[in-house]
Amino acid sequence: MLSDHTLPTILAHWAERAAEREFLQFGDEPACTFLDMEFTTNRVARSLRGYGVQTGDRVAMLLPNRIEVVHTWFGAAKLGAIEVPVNIELKGKLLAHVLSNSGAGVLVCDVSLLEQRVEIINVIPDLHTVVIVGGSPEQARAAGLTVRRVVPFAELLTADSTPVRSDVRHTDPMAILYTSGTTGPAKGVVLSHQQYFLWVQLYARSLGLTREDSYFSPLPLFHADAQLWGVYFPLVFGTKGTFQQRFSVSRFWPQVRASGATATNLLGAMAQLLWKAPATADDTEHSLRIAQALPMIPFKREFERRFGLQLVTAYGQTETNWVSYDTTRESRPGSAGKVASEHFEVRIVDELDEPLPPGATGEIVVRPKHAWSISLGYHAMPEETHRAWRNLWFHTGDAGYLDEDGWLYFVDRIKDVIRRRGENISAFELESVVNDHPAVRECAAIAVSSELSEDDVMLIAVAEPGVALDAAELLAYCRRQLPKYMVPRYLEIVREPLPRTPTEKISKPDLRRRGLTPATWDTERGEVAEGGAVR
Repeated sequence: MLSDHTLPTILAHWAERAAEREFLQFGDEPACTFLDMEFTTNRVARSLRGYGVQTGDRVAMLLPNRIEVVHTWFGAAKLGAIEVPVNIELKGKLLAHVLSNSGAGVLVCDVSLLEQRVEIINVIPDLHTVVIVGGSPEQARAAGLTVRRVVPFAELLTADSTPVRSDVRHTDPMAILYTSGTTGPAKGVVLSHQQYFLWVQLYARSLGLTREDSYFSPLPLFHADAQLWGVYFPLVFGTKGTFQQRFSVSRFWPQVRASGATATNLLGAMAQLLWKAPATADDTEHSLRIAQALPMIPFKREFERRFGLQLVTAYGQTETNWVSYDTTRESRPGSAGKVASEHFEVRIVDELDEPLPPGATGEIVVRPKHAWSISLGYHAMPEETHRAWRNLWFHTGDAGYLDEDGWLYFVDRIKDVIRRRGENISAFELESVVNDHPAVRECAAIAVSSELSEDDVMLIAVAEPGVALDAAELLAYCRRQLPKYMVPRYLEIVREPLPRTPTEKISKPDLRRRGLTPATWDTERGEVAEGGAVR
């Protein structure tokens, strides 16, 4: 087992011992080997250093799933710098917040993503260099980019490929992954080299993975799932990860067959969608033997029989690591796994942070037994970090309970966050964008149940007095201003004020109890009728 748990050392280990072994493959592109990755990221590191990147600096990436994401991430890590992968659907004030909060001085951006974002990128205060992928600096300038230094990604590959000297430690931060805010803007979770390494160990233990396994991912590399399992599991175990641009029901199994992968994650509604697809004679003709389903589907056994693989599940957050998981040998129906008690303490507490007995539902709180195994806090948000770490425990904002044997059961989210098809959506952020519409007096976004598991988004908007607010126009506004996954499925326009708590906050529990009404427009299935009702 590797004794040095830093990314540069792990990569150098495999580049020396398994130089020509395939490491990562993106789509139909040729796979890169461990030695390819070592040499290329040495060049990227030297080039970034030439642009002024030093230990602790942040390097942001606005890229779809492509090898340059990993080149940038690994190159930055070799300098002791910190990668900041950015959701490629962000735009407007949501993108501005992430880039400004991160303090990134360098942004690596796909040229195809510039057009709708160039005005935001131009005014980010700390940004001094933009590296263009998939195009030229001339194209970027023509799109209106005015940042001082604009260079093609190819320029990063012209430097010397000899190793870069650095003093990176396993305790150092390696990544800032932004997770949706609940009562405020999105928070940047700071993760160390050690947290990534431990997470892979626990993941492999849950799925029973070895170096003989390989991994398939159609998930985006700006999320923890794809980074940890698609890239870091193959890195630590010296095996292969295969990526596709996005999840597709019709292409999933052919892509898995082509990859030869033995493991994957079925996040959010993926398992539901695969299950709902018509059964075929070749449903079991693939290489997968194991998949993690998050959350676990109620028809687990039927899914396993149909597709000829085994499902396991777990509980964790970007901040916490996997704090509970089941395995290929042991599970309990409805549970999110047994607490990994050698690494973490998990407690269920009431609203005063007092512990509750087994079987009682309360907030799930977590703390590590070993240093550097969970996040280092929220970047540039000390108050949010302090609030989350109340009374020496990390407060997850999730409700659940423990049984007598230490198995954890997730019940619901306490925080005002909506989970839709694998994406965490901040109601606060969605509302802040919709409230900018001149005809909206106020609004509230809530979760409603979805037939695909998890949640769908419902938006209730109060029109300004005497102002016409058209539902179709508001939906078009949302589509222009919000990432696709944030656009509400259900939309209702009202004239009366929204219900309030005694402290004058909008009462979300009252709205959730109210749910869908005859005046709610289902934008996927219905049409707009007079008053916004479905017909």
